[in-house]
Amino acid sequence: MNLFDDENKIIEHFQRRKDNEVCFPYLNDEIEELYRSIHEEAKWSDWKYSAGKNDPPPDFYNDKLSVMMDVMRVDDHAFVNKKGKVVNPTNAGESLLRKELEKSGILENFPNCKEVFINAKTLLPTDEDHNYRFYRDNFNRVVGEHARKIELYKQNHPGYKIAFFVMDESSAYFRMKDKTVKPEEGKYTKGMPHFFFFDKAFIDVIKETNIDYLFWFAPFKLLRTDRGIYSLPQAVIYDVHKIDFDEIEYEQSEMSSVEV
Repeated sequence: MNLFDDENKIIEHFQRRKDNEVCFPYLNDEIEELYRSIHEEAKWSDWKYSAGKNDPPPDFYNDKLSVMMDVMRVDDHAFVNKKGKVVNPTNAGESLLRKELEKSGILENFPNCKEVFINAKTLLPTDEDHNYRFYRDNFNRVVGEHARKIELYKQNHPGYKIAFFVMDESSAYFRMKDKTVKPEEGKYTKGMPHFFFFDKAFIDVIKETNIDYLFWFAPFKLLRTDRGIYSLPQAVIYDVHKIDFDEIEYEQSEMSSVEV
């Protein structure tokens, strides 16, 4: 089991983000109240956990706000192989390393350590390890799978609004100015940041879900430039029915990970 297999751990990490690290494409009292109910620990107690084996889905619900929420994970490593099976070498490596750590007894020397982050290296070439296509397709697949369960959620919580909480574990991407130039480790490459939160390929998926709100938590998008760190939002929160902004279309062939 990896750290973020636990929905509560995901929420805990979200709660550590500062308000100025969160972006609201459209902000009103309703969505701010929903944000506060999740982001502030004192108000989070109003949410009931419902992700156990015998619990009715989705993962959380809030009777005071009449909102239910499903939590999901996406990354830029997973892909569907020729047999139709979802493969994620990085997650598999993390699970293996965690088992080795537990078996070694090392973790017992740190009884106060609540969280262990494991960064498994697949030793694959960068573009085979993670890429924009994996990221886009994985987002589409995961969000789509959860969207197909919405009718069941509505049966369990009639009249409640629906929020999706996406834990995005992908790295940052950028649009290369010259796609004939291959990025090299230790060298700067000209390009523009990938504004994932305006990317039409992702926004179209969100709009098709028939949900009310989407929390997009993306804490690992570190973008270094020749002028320092380029700050991207750590989280973006949408009122899905109010999405009305100019989306950006990105060509897959132009996109590159900042991790070479």
